[in-house]
Amino acid sequence: MPDGHYQLGPIEVEVKDGKCTANGSLAGSVLTMDRAVRNITKFGHWSLKDAVRAATLNPARAAGLAGNQGVLAEGARADFIVMNSSGEVQKTIVGGRGF
Repeated sequence: MPDGHYQLGPIEVEVKDGKCTANGSLAGSVLTMDRAVRNITKFGHWSLKDAVRAATLNPARAAGLAGNQGVLAEGARADFIVMNSSGEVQKTIVGGRGF
């Protein structure tokens, strides 16, 4: 979300300069998943493949959704992104339709 004031459950937060705060204290994160993937490849020296797996299949398995989400397979939801080799989003596919 762009800089501004938002409701985070019962708390009003302010997003400004890449931080989410409430009453001067850190209140949440503005980190996007694609940035998280790039961060782990850069700072953790992970491969892009391993970073994407950690961000997709592993959480789907933990939530009991593997097979339908977190994978590219016949019958699975057709929601995914296309990244370049640097981990930057090139295209978004939702329900099999590109955006």
